[in-house]
Amino acid sequence: MGNVLDDDILKCIHHLNLSTLLLSQRMLEKDKVMAMYRLGIDEETADILSCLSTSQMLVLSETNQLTFQLRFENAEMMKKLTEESRVGDIKQMHTGILLSSLLLDSINK
Repeated sequence: MGNVLDDDILKCIHHLNLSTLLLSQRMLEKDKVMAMYRLGIDEETADILSCLSTSQMLVLSETNQLTFQLRFENAEMMKKLTEESRVGDIKQMHTGILLSSLLLDSINK
């Protein structure tokens, strides 16, 4: 039974990886600067992602690890972002500010 679950999880990882790679390419095609910002990647990585062929994306997506990582680095951030808020727009803005500050911190390191 554990094997079926593992196989199912691996299939989900593969699909998520491929979907993320395809979405990233699409975002980069539409607006490279905004995509780099939203994806948290530098220009060299953006250029590599943009040029990946379908077969290269399939190879990358079929690893047993996620190819992208969450930008929530700690539990405190997750708690703050998931707290109840009376104003939905403020929560969305707060999330954007926190993720932007993470991106800026990683660039400055």
